[in-house]
Amino acid sequence: MAGCSARGPESATTTSTTAPTVAMVPAGSAFREELIPGIGSTRAAWDDSHTPNLAAANAYGKDPSLPEYLTPGGAVYSDVSDLGTQRIHLYALNMHPVDRFEVLRRVWQELPSDATFAWDLMRDRCYRVGFNSPTLRAAGDFMAEVQLQYIQPDGKRATNFDSFNQAVFWLDGAGSSPDLNQGCGQS
Repeated sequence: MAGCSARGPESATTTSTTAPTVAMVPAGSAFREELIPGIGSTRAAWDDSHTPNLAAANAYGKDPSLPEYLTPGGAVYSDVSDLGTQRIHLYALNMHPVDRFEVLRRVWQELPSDATFAWDLMRDRCYRVGFNSPTLRAAGDFMAEVQLQYIQPDGKRATNFDSFNQAVFWLDGAGSSPDLNQGCGQS
């Protein structure tokens, strides 16, 4: 995985569904692309740090032990898209089942080092978390949102929150509150 930080999952366990406070980049500060390891990185930086997986479109990395029902060809990253902007706006990180603390540790590795926990929201078949970041804000007035879920062999999302095998990342407007009306997507 690209990028690591010293932050641990314990920094992401506070629950709040109120509007987050957004940290601003100080005037005159230089925002640096190398601070963005995953979500929000430029397409060029992403392509330089991730190996394409030719078994599937818009896929990167390869772990042949990942099940086909989760990700074709063992793609570690799937559905990677920059939405035509040359900045990575969304992707799925596929993994073997892990607990909540491990999945959050992996999520932190995909975020800029200045990311902070904004909010979390339990849904019927997923767990959503939002992160503020001065770096993402400077890159395009963004924040990162992540949907953690367990995809079962039948393709449906499980209702058990003891284990997760996929984290879906996307960019939203900086300071966005959780969308209480949005479900977890297709079953």
